[in-house]
Amino acid sequence: MPRLLSPAQFVELKASGNLPSPKGSALKVMELCQRDSVTLPEIIQAVQVDPAMVGRLLKMANSAALGRPRPAVALTSDVLMAIGIQSVRQMVLAFSLVSGNLQGQCRGFDYEQFWSRSTATGVAMQLIGAATRAAPPAELFTVGLLANIGRLALAALHPKRYGELLTRAGGQFAFELPALEMESFGYSHLEVAATMMQDWGLPRLFCDTVLFHETPAQSDFKAGSRSAGLVACLHLAAQMAGLCFMPQSGRKKEFVKLQAQALGLGIADETLLTLSNQMLREWNEWSALLEISAPVVASFSPLDVAGEDSAEATAEVPEGITILVVDDDPTVCLLLKKLLAAEGHNVHLARHGDEGLAQALQHQPQLVITDLLMPRMDGLQLIKSLRQTELGRSIYIIAITIIDDEDTLAEALAFGADEVLSKPVEGKLLQARLKAAMRIIGELQQQRQEHNELRRRLLELSIVNQHAQDSALTDVLTGLYNRRHAMARLAQEMAEAERSHRSLSLLLLDIDHFKAINDNYGRDVGDAVLRQFAEILRGYSRAPDVACRIGGEEFLIILPDTELQGAQHLAERIRSAIQNQTMTAAETSLQLTASIGIAEKRATVRDPDQFIRFADEALNDAKQGGRNRVAPAHRSP
Repeated sequence: MPRLLSPAQFVELKASGNLPSPKGSALKVMELCQRDSVTLPEIIQAVQVDPAMVGRLLKMANSAALGRPRPAVALTSDVLMAIGIQSVRQMVLAFSLVSGNLQGQCRGFDYEQFWSRSTATGVAMQLIGAATRAAPPAELFTVGLLANIGRLALAALHPKRYGELLTRAGGQFAFELPALEMESFGYSHLEVAATMMQDWGLPRLFCDTVLFHETPAQSDFKAGSRSAGLVACLHLAAQMAGLCFMPQSGRKKEFVKLQAQALGLGIADETLLTLSNQMLREWNEWSALLEISAPVVASFSPLDVAGEDSAEATAEVPEGITILVVDDDPTVCLLLKKLLAAEGHNVHLARHGDEGLAQALQHQPQLVITDLLMPRMDGLQLIKSLRQTELGRSIYIIAITIIDDEDTLAEALAFGADEVLSKPVEGKLLQARLKAAMRIIGELQQQRQEHNELRRRLLELSIVNQHAQDSALTDVLTGLYNRRHAMARLAQEMAEAERSHRSLSLLLLDIDHFKAINDNYGRDVGDAVLRQFAEILRGYSRAPDVACRIGGEEFLIILPDTELQGAQHLAERIRSAIQNQTMTAAETSLQLTASIGIAEKRATVRDPDQFIRFADEALNDAKQGGRNRVAPAHRSP
């Protein structure tokens, strides 16, 4: 299972001086954003040293995911507020890494393609995150862009050895690469990437997302949890990006595989198609802005999302299938390939069991023909390894061997072979066996289609139920969680804080004199103010925080793993941002303030209502003190 590197391991990697790292003005901006007392003008001044960085931040501010009513043409406090301070910090980090690492010394590592694919992943992650409301879109763009930074790091740390490893694996994005990295270095690019992101101050939630996104099944995240959802989002985003580097002829088959994953995230087929084409457009725009090349990719069409119930997919006996031949004798391989290709099959060759396993995972054949006696990994080990995977359990396997005795045949069948033939294999016998195998493959394919159709319908039903549940837990006006969800989530966080002895704080916020806005300007203006107020809260909330609207102009932010002092810093930044932001609605400009009460969970606080009363007392102190201020709770209730 992937895990973060130990402190000693990471110190050793950093000591080499070869790890990719942000430089110049990016470091200054990152340092500023980490200060609790930083002001938006300070950040703007630091960013404007780098005109290219300004352009990239404006591009993000104008992206569809942020939904600005008017395009931003200059880097202002409003623009930074729309992106969010933490998002700005993470994006500056990512952009600095791109501009400083467009080339290197590792032969076989395509730096241009690496960043092009990483950019596509970032755009896809941003769009998927916006569609599922998994996290702030700007932050998710950074997560996608940095998801593969460990590959770049290994190319910089071990240029010669990593180049040889890429050749052996068959490419820098080969499926089996993490296993080969573990074998060679003792750690994989996933572990390096997650540890680097943690070192740069990204939330642990995002580090874990990167750590498990290539193999979601290896995580122990609870189904339906935010962590599991983010891993699924990044897994889908990475695969969407991978489609951009595939031949046009193979995209349809791969696209169909993404539908069930997308449905699991609440993304219907039509929406997935729309997101994919939007990804292509924005990917090209980002590539031009980052000065990296992107391949010309045709737009996805409705044919790309044709389901498995199409006429082609429902044939009882497939006309041509994908076959993998594994044999250390090149003559046998070529003869079998010629024979099978003449029948219209797509044939791949491997020289030994190790290579055969890798080829099977990459090409997903319906039939494997393998010799039993081979170097490195023999046929029996290959069959056993395949049968231990979900893919391998549905493959029809024919073993061939020169040893013709009952014990060998029995052993091959016991390990999972469907049939055993003696060498040399006669053409007519193989063709007869192949026809029988294809009938079985056709039946298995039909069963899988029926199973997938049933799963699709169950997923659609669960999505409908999930949407209904989400609607019941979301405030329609602001898009934040409502009071019902706030109380349920607060109870969960309180139980978790007690169980793990972690801190927990609350911010209770109230817009000062909000009734006068409704009375003087009307409810339309009041609603617009509430929406803009909610955007400020969303922009300043960190990934683990939970922002909710619990009353008319009253809002609540739950702050896990946060002590009173940290909550005070955040509250003061939010108060200052609200005071300095001009809110506009119906050609009316308003300057607002807010009062904020803060409470930290004490041992004597036993239920959510009591905890909120504790924060409400502090909010009343802030109002009685003159409003537009932050007041901490001074005593336990």
